Amino acid sequence: MTSPRPDKPRSCLVPNYHDGYLEKMENKSQKYKRYWAVLRGNELFFQVTNRDPMYIEKINLEDFMSVEDDEIYNNNLQHIMTLKMKSGDIKLKAETLEAQDQWKSFIHTVTKLEIPNQVLLPGQIRRLQEVLELETKRRRKLGSSPPPLPPLRSTTPELDQNDYDDVENDRLSCFHKVSRMEAETLLVKNREFGNLLMRPSRDGNNLSITTRQAINNKAIVNHYRILCLDSGYIIDIGGGVLCNSRQQIIDHFIQQTKGMLKPLEIPEDYEMNLSIMVEDAESGELINQKLPTSPTLELQTLPQLVKRKLSPKKPAIIGPKTCSLDNNGKILF
Repeated sequence: MTSPRPDKPRSCLVPNYHDGYLEKMENKSQKYKRYWAVLRGNELFFQVTNRDPMYIEKINLEDFMSVEDDEIYNNNLQHIMTLKMKSGDIKLKAETLEAQDQWKSFIHTVTKLEIPNQVLLPGQIRRLQEVLELETKRRRKLGSSPPPLPPLRSTTPELDQNDYDDVENDRLSCFHKVSRMEAETLLVKNREFGNLLMRPSRDGNNLSITTRQAINNKAIVNHYRILCLDSGYIIDIGGGVLCNSRQQIIDHFIQQTKGMLKPLEIPEDYEMNLSIMVEDAESGELINQKLPTSPTLELQTLPQLVKRKLSPKKPAIIGPKTCSLDNNGKILF
């Protein structure tokens, strides 16, 4: 009768960031053994199956340095990666190339507390961002002080912050709190002022871009989803475009369409005279009474002031002096 396997501590109190089958090279036999691997916190646990609540072995990733592909084996489609640790290298084999890339991205995120510089889909970026936030909060609760979160990597060229007047507050003149249908109507009624606007999404947690182009009496309306993260935004098109501000989102649409899309900026009406509401003494009716304007601010005097200020001073024209001769032949002026 075989002796029961000694109990191992449970790891369920730590959040599960990623799991799947991995093969780990054993030190003694130098052969790969298949496990169900679970990344919890900054530790990698190895279990017999995905239903086993106990783990056989774990790797603490605190002394993690990097994860690299094993080019020799990967040329044979074996999907082997090497964990570079301060205590030595650990070789792991994934089932597919996609699984290998996922393990690399998750391990890099929880150890370096940053999104790796890999080609990622919008859904993968969102998940890594969630893991990054969870792991940062977890370490703070443990009393450790993780490094500050780095800025999100952007797939658009870096632009000077001075190019934006409203980056700090993310206020845009083309942002309108309207629904999907209201956005289309707004673009139709104000087509001379632009054909692109930003609005809240239906779920209330993200944003949307609505565009309308009319060519040969045919209108094309498109809606684009903008995913909101704590540190940026993702334009959910293609492989996803990561932006640092709302203004950068608008700039991306303008640049990619070479100016065919223009932000909807509806001009505001302003009063030309100062007025107050007064009550008529006889009827009690409220009247909008215009106040007299100061003579120094009369609009009709402005062109004269501008003309006088800009006109150069003309030089005085001096005519020739006339002269005559007296009886003695002297010149008289």
